[in-house]
Amino acid sequence: MYRHPFDLVRMFLSLFQDLPPMSRTLYIPGAVLLVGYPVLSVALGPDNEGQAFVTAFLVALAVRIGIGFEGMVRRMLTRYSAMRTALLALVFAGVPLLVLAGVDDPLWCQRMQSLFYVAIGGIFLMDVLKGRVATAASFWPDEEMRSHLPNLTRMMVVYNFSFLLLNETLIQTIHASHWLMFWALLPVIGHMVLRAMVLTVINLDDDGQPV
Repeated sequence: MYRHPFDLVRMFLSLFQDLPPMSRTLYIPGAVLLVGYPVLSVALGPDNEGQAFVTAFLVALAVRIGIGFEGMVRRMLTRYSAMRTALLALVFAGVPLLVLAGVDDPLWCQRMQSLFYVAIGGIFLMDVLKGRVATAASFWPDEEMRSHLPNLTRMMVVYNFSFLLLNETLIQTIHASHWLMFWALLPVIGHMVLRAMVLTVINLDDDGQPV
């Protein structure tokens, strides 16, 4: 029984030891960014460091979107028609790249990550307020996860707004070039934290404790 906050924290941290191996594709966007930015910085010269930042970030973001595109479409198809899914997928994939290419500003690149957390966190928050679990069900469609969906929905609100706070804090406190390292590692960090949070919710639900 996990009756005390310390027990919950200890259980959460222990779950990082049980994480399955991560897909190598998680590392690809970060590798593209960490190689591309120094190369472009040298190629474009010190007077164009901002352009090097934005260009490297755009390429890495395009790679990340491409890797996750199929999964995004699959989740959308559980909720929308094929036509609407195609339209939404193109908007979600293309608009961020077009906006960043148009403004050509490193700060916009950093804030785009915050906007992502606001959007996803907001969707889950609306589900919580309306008592729905449709979005969580699209992420965890397996039958054995159905009973956990209400708490997973709440968990995703906490997850997204926590990473929003982290991202905004880093934007304010570290140099933009150092922030790139955070973004490069973000898929790995996010995967580990999310997996541990999901296991925490499942264990607490099975133990009969409220989340």
